[in-house]
Amino acid sequence: MTDNNQPTDIYYSTGETILDQKLGGRFSDEKKGIPGGSIVLVYGPPESNLSTLFAQKMLLNLLEENPNSRAYYMHSSRPQHVIIKEFHAYNWHIDKFQQTNRWNFIDMWDITSSHVASSSKIGKIDIRRKTYLKQAFKKMEEDYKTNGTTCFSVIDNLLWLKEDEFDTHASKLLDFFKELTDIIVNVGGVHFFVLPKGILVEIAQNIIISMANGIIEFSREIIGNKNQDRISIVKMMGVSYESEVLDITPDQTVGLRIESTGKL
Repeated sequence: MTDNNQPTDIYYSTGETILDQKLGGRFSDEKKGIPGGSIVLVYGPPESNLSTLFAQKMLLNLLEENPNSRAYYMHSSRPQHVIIKEFHAYNWHIDKFQQTNRWNFIDMWDITSSHVASSSKIGKIDIRRKTYLKQAFKKMEEDYKTNGTTCFSVIDNLLWLKEDEFDTHASKLLDFFKELTDIIVNVGGVHFFVLPKGILVEIAQNIIISMANGIIEFSREIIGNKNQDRISIVKMMGVSYESEVLDITPDQTVGLRIESTGKL
């Protein structure tokens, strides 16, 4: 593959007009959207599910707008049938993509951070979610190299890093993200990592923040008797972006309504 065809030279529309305007749309017709090969950290308060809904909608939008593509949804916070209900609640239909093998669920919910006995004499084998995660990205890499398939993914919650006691090993965590980054640069596509604020130890959180190519941050405040949720692009390497704070609201018609805070 030549340098001119590297997946990182591609920009992917988010499928949301106002976000694309903030992601280079005001500056360039060609370089707008999320750059290929990006790890995007979706970072928000743990009491809100909007960061997860946003990642789900982004994955669906990317799949719909890119015909030769495949989605990988890696879930550790809820079982698969619950996630499917979440999609259906907003009339986001993934069934057609599942039927055509364009949507894959990677189950990390039923994987525990435990040791299982090996049948050989080497004793016990350490089974952790990071192994499944790495295997999934290797599968994406093979899919891209063999079929030219663009792969998009969501890791629905990084809380498992704490359960695996991985967040307290800074050097190992850094090495792990370096490995993933090397694979993702080859795979291209866009890959969303959802992280609730304040869950991991500070050094682990800072490692993930620094390794991510992009950060989309959610915030929540109470105005009157209502929750006001907002979203902003904090970081997006490889594209000229505007970091204006935007209002975001669940909507049964469009799924998520994203508007300028100055709309009124």
